[in-house]
Amino acid sequence: MNHRHAIHLSLLNGLSKFMAIGKTMLIAGLFGAGASLDAFWVAYSLPTLLPALLTTVITVAFVPRFMASLEGRRGVAVWRGANTLFTLILGLAVLASLAMGWYAEALVGFLAPGLAAETQADAVRMTRLLLPCVPILTLSSILSAISNALERFTLPALEGVLTNITVLLAIIWLGRQLGVTALMWGVLSGFLLQAGVLLWGNRDLLRDSVRPAWDLRHPDFRAPAAHLLPLLVGSAGSVLTGLINQYFLSGGDQGTISAMAYASMFAMLPLEVFAQAVITTYYPALGRHFARGEWREAADRFADGVRFVLFLTLPSAVLLYLFAEPAMTLLLERGEFTAEDTQLTAQLTAIMSLGLVFRAFAYFNYRVLHAAVRPWLQVSIGLLGVVVHASLCLLWVERHGAAGVAWAAAFSILLSALLSLLAAAHILRMRWHAGLAREIARLGLLTACLIGFSLVAEGLASHWPSEIRHLQAAWQLALGALAGILTLLIAGLIRQPDVVMLWKASRNALRRR
Repeated sequence: MNHRHAIHLSLLNGLSKFMAIGKTMLIAGLFGAGASLDAFWVAYSLPTLLPALLTTVITVAFVPRFMASLEGRRGVAVWRGANTLFTLILGLAVLASLAMGWYAEALVGFLAPGLAAETQADAVRMTRLLLPCVPILTLSSILSAISNALERFTLPALEGVLTNITVLLAIIWLGRQLGVTALMWGVLSGFLLQAGVLLWGNRDLLRDSVRPAWDLRHPDFRAPAAHLLPLLVGSAGSVLTGLINQYFLSGGDQGTISAMAYASMFAMLPLEVFAQAVITTYYPALGRHFARGEWREAADRFADGVRFVLFLTLPSAVLLYLFAEPAMTLLLERGEFTAEDTQLTAQLTAIMSLGLVFRAFAYFNYRVLHAAVRPWLQVSIGLLGVVVHASLCLLWVERHGAAGVAWAAAFSILLSALLSLLAAAHILRMRWHAGLAREIARLGLLTACLIGFSLVAEGLASHWPSEIRHLQAAWQLALGALAGILTLLIAGLIRQPDVVMLWKASRNALRRR
């Protein structure tokens, strides 16, 4: 069941990211990697900061446990504690948006001190225009968390599709007239649309259960409220990484922040398409096993999920690292996006792809720590990663520039992944055994095959005339795709469990249709 849901969500996430690639291609062609786009990314980071923090609190910690406690009960009274928390969070979001608007200049100056004065002024203007995103995104986060907890996975997964469609249309219709401002209006309209769809899709809950309330003494409010501080601190750790990147990059060449934004989008693509789907569908079951004291079942489910995450993200990381430059050339290099922009973005993408697998591990491990009610352990690991990241940026940014920031991010997430994996394995009382060794050996063999095929593909592609850059890039990517297909065939021949399971799930889905 979890695998089927994960495949379904992966397809929806894949559709969303396919549109995101199209959106990114348009952005690169129209705006390149210049100062105005740097201003937009700085402005975009501020209104999405608080919703990103609150989303983790709601999604990971509170809603799944509350839903498990309902046990078929219905009615507004049952939801009073939860509704109090939702009301409080939405109120905080409104107050935060007002405060951000008042202190926008100071915030932009603090978070991106190296920007030119004109770029900072543009960032302040766009920050204030994007402030309605704070309560809108917070509302969407609440509704998405409730939907996922009730195993209504489709509507939350459509959020990215709707937002990307809206931004695409805004760029096509208004991009040449309004410039980067068209991006801002597209983002704001997309967030409004996704909130509207979630409100419509959860209209039964809004009618019967979810509504404003204020009862700070209710046990269903006080119990999770006691965990708010560690969860907020832990969420702040992941958000701070992006802000640290922005801080150090703002002192670099014009367009560096935009290049990192492009690179992050591509480097995070496999994580958001595959790993997030696995994490989303596995987490409710893990929470139920922990609540019932079913440690063996929780360990089995965790091992199954980790193997599936690794199987999906490891090949993606290898291909992304080896074929970053031709991918950036083919997808982005046109219009205002120059060959120099391609080279920088490809370098950053390749470095950040090294952290892809570890980031997926860390996200999945953190969910285990939350499900096991060990929030301060996750907080400690996350904050240690932030400290290491900031320290490495200080050491490397002057010598290596943007590449130093990317390497710092990769090393810090590696540390967080290893520590969180050890913590999760300890909590689940997992032990090394022969079956686990076989799984790792099988994945290692497949990875070696993929690397070998990919290096052969690069060798063949080198014979294409380099003067025809886009055709050479297309040829390289085609051979890279062939390397991936050959590796997948080998995985099927050696009966890799995830390939067999994917094949069965796909066949069953086609039969039902």
